[in-house]
Amino acid sequence: MNHIKGHLLIFVGCLLLLLNACSSDTVDTEPPAPASPLPTRTSSPTTTRVMPTDPHSTSTATSPTPSPSPTQDPTPGQPEEAKLQILPLVSAFPLDKAEVSGMAWLGDTLLILPQYPEDYRTAGGSANIFTIPKAAILEYLDNPAGSPLEASTMPIINAPPADQIPGYEGYEAIAIDGDRVFLTIEANRRGIMQGYLIAGDAQENGGSITLRPDSLVEIPTPVQIFNSAYETLVAVEGKLLAIFEANGEELNPDPQAVLINTQNNEMRLVQLPSIPFRITDATAADPDQRFWVLNIFMPIEFWFYTNADPLVDRSGLGETHASNNHVERLVEFKYNQGQVQLTGSPPLYMALDPDGSPRNWEAVVRLDERGFLAMTDAIPGTILGFIPFPGK
Repeated sequence: MNHIKGHLLIFVGCLLLLLNACSSDTVDTEPPAPASPLPTRTSSPTTTRVMPTDPHSTSTATSPTPSPSPTQDPTPGQPEEAKLQILPLVSAFPLDKAEVSGMAWLGDTLLILPQYPEDYRTAGGSANIFTIPKAAILEYLDNPAGSPLEASTMPIINAPPADQIPGYEGYEAIAIDGDRVFLTIEANRRGIMQGYLIAGDAQENGGSITLRPDSLVEIPTPVQIFNSAYETLVAVEGKLLAIFEANGEELNPDPQAVLINTQNNEMRLVQLPSIPFRITDATAADPDQRFWVLNIFMPIEFWFYTNADPLVDRSGLGETHASNNHVERLVEFKYNQGQVQLTGSPPLYMALDPDGSPRNWEAVVRLDERGFLAMTDAIPGTILGFIPFPGK
């Protein structure tokens, strides 16, 4: 059955890629309208030119040292894989098709961003994200025989209507910086992938997020890849780091993140290490500006396949990854004086599903010094998992 399912997924992937190519072909005869301004009910998103990294910068960036945790033997071989613990989750809304896109901590409240918050409207008419108190998560981990975790809703006020963004395909990332919230939005406009950033204010005690529609701004995509835009946001040193989904050398030969000054939307490109497969989300940066990214590959997305993986060459593969084609791992980066670098810590691999089914992890946060919380989108369904540090 899994064999048949795998062939079906590959066929669907090929069909989607073909449809996207056909859609792109229409651009030759009917070019897309300029990216800015866009039609809107409120105000138009602005387009900001991205400035390249200054080659004459006096920055004295230094190579980061390996992070002390989690610790693994970096010698190539068979590293330990983290055993995933599934956390049962209930809500007043059905969550099985929530297509979770990102997570972030607002104080001690976990925010869970569905791709389409407008699908989860309450009686007041506002779109919603989901929330879980950290205390409830820690209590369940200490007592797994307890009741399932309950996800509540938090309204998003002033969310721009979908028709303000032609080709709107939902929200993809969330980051919190103090009491400010930042979200990315993905769009496919006549076969052209586009990314946008919108800002707002978050109130944990008030229980709401209020967006500012006039803050909507386009983040130019570095290359055109089917269904790929900015799925990762990290707050660093008072700015935002937006990371494109594809950064492998075959698809994106010169990977660069976009550093955004949120006061004036000035954008600059900063070099990013070449890393294969997809980057789908990141934890918040710690005081040393280190953060972990989800690095995922599913065979259905065959265009992300690579024959070269320097992380495997350096650190090896765990037992379940050695016998499967898909990849589910976390990789640690560091923002260091205008550069994004690998820290040298080995990747943290998740033990794969015993039945061989890939899981599309799209959201991650760090849970104190215990490990990570991660969530999938609709493949194979909505899963909330706890990933402990090795040895924990």
